[in-house]
Amino acid sequence: MKKIMMAGLIAMFCASAGATTMCATDDTLAIVLDPVISGISNTYNSDLFEWSATFSYGTVWGIATCVDTSGQMNSSVEELRDSNGEIATGGERTGKYCWCKMTHPAVSRWVFRVASASVAGCRSSCADNCGLYVRAESGFRAGVFGSVGN
Repeated sequence: MKKIMMAGLIAMFCASAGATTMCATDDTLAIVLDPVISGISNTYNSDLFEWSATFSYGTVWGIATCVDTSGQMNSSVEELRDSNGEIATGGERTGKYCWCKMTHPAVSRWVFRVASASVAGCRSSCADNCGLYVRAESGFRAGVFGSVGN
């Protein structure tokens, strides 16, 4: 009788918790990057082409690059190349098109942000734009967060 009651309790518990339970094995951390939630603050380093945006659930960091390749607003690509044909790794200063990539807590694809009037304009504002728009613009956040793992 005790076994039947215990099985019944376990079945009721599992049935009620099924949609809200998530298992993470081997000390895995699960983070939900919700593009609907606006950020609280952002920072940038224009010399290193690095940016960050802080949310209620934590901080995301990333890199920026200025290359000659244009894109559609909030669109993403797997790989970018600089004017020498080398794969962009962040910090390139060869073009007027600003691209952003999240590097922590996950790695996103390169997401197009904006075209500057000049190469110098992109150099001075790209990292700032990346952090600002990840923090403040849900469409851009959706492009960055949604490109993780693609």
